Amino acid sequence: MVEELKKTYSNKKSKKLERGIAFPTCLNVNEIAGHFSPCPDDSVKLANEDLVKIELGAHLDGYGANAAHTIVIGGKSKGKQADVIQAAYNAFLAATRTLSVGGLN
Repeated sequence: MVEELKKTYSNKKSKKLERGIAFPTCLNVNEIAGHFSPCPDDSVKLANEDLVKIELGAHLDGYGANAAHTIVIGGKSKGKQADVIQAAYNAFLAATRTLSVGGLN
């Protein structure tokens, strides 16, 4: 991530632009809700159909951005697991449609 950030705005004017990691990379497996950073000696072997959420964040000149992505090990999701993932995605889309300039929570 640091190497890719160095490529962003890499001209002479922006050499002094501060950039870097703004959030630890987290891997949340199955029931772990979020922001899980295991110790270096922790090890978990991922199984087929495990749900894995990947979170990371970076900043450019003090402006941070976080990103997250959810995957299912093995690439297939069926039944209740697929229904929950689709419901969460649909809820996200519904929530983003309610956002407006000047709106309040």
